[in-house]
Amino acid sequence: MDQVPALTDPSEVMVLQDLYKSLNQPPQLVGWNLMSGADPCKESWKGISCSGSSVVSIQLSGLDLNGSLGGNLGGLLNLKQLDVSHNQIEGEIPSSLPPNAAHIDLSFNKFNQNTTLLLKPMEYLEHLNLSHNSLSGTIGDVFSGFPNLKRMDLSCNRLEGDLPSSFKNLTNLNELFSHINMLTGSVDVLAHLPLHVLNIQSNYFGGVVPDQIKDIPDRRLEFNRFYSPYLRRKRRNGRHQSPCFSSCTHEGEMVPSLDN
Repeated sequence: MDQVPALTDPSEVMVLQDLYKSLNQPPQLVGWNLMSGADPCKESWKGISCSGSSVVSIQLSGLDLNGSLGGNLGGLLNLKQLDVSHNQIEGEIPSSLPPNAAHIDLSFNKFNQNTTLLLKPMEYLEHLNLSHNSLSGTIGDVFSGFPNLKRMDLSCNRLEGDLPSSFKNLTNLNELFSHINMLTGSVDVLAHLPLHVLNIQSNYFGGVVPDQIKDIPDRRLEFNRFYSPYLRRKRRNGRHQSPCFSSCTHEGEMVPSLDN
């Protein structure tokens, strides 16, 4: 009997098997294996969706996974969605993520990168969520390569330094969340972006808030160091929540620490 050819692209099988090893071969990933001739699309590996022979989606949210993401995800050239949120994954965020993905969600993990956050260009990326991790260091000046990014969430980390000048190239960005970090400098680079939602509260931003930002319909700017009589009045009339005395809950929400 002739052997039935594998359905999944062999190069993509190798990437998934490397991911499986990097995640410590968890039993939650039903069907995943390291066998020669493994066929994720044909064998219906948990969380894997395919179109023809190509892996187009990885959805592994909330499976209590640990380990790391490895370094080969950039080899998934046809992947459109990567969601490993709400796990216990550690290590650095790979600089090479699936280059043609539209949605990437790595939130609510334990990524602990302590150097400049560098990502390779992703032309088709629309949604990027790196929130609720332990990312520290600065944000790399790499955002010239993200022309279609519409929504980015960097909140609830330990990022520091100024916003990179390449943010000005995010000409399709509608929603930005970077609250509860240690970011500094001005926010002028955001002034001409088409933002409808902006949450940058509980950082160390300073200077004058540009008029364009004051016109954003849903904006949260409090608990920074802006020169603004309006924000100073809010601080006098309310309880100041600094990054050291706040904790993140759901997206866009803050609750005071019990020590505050």
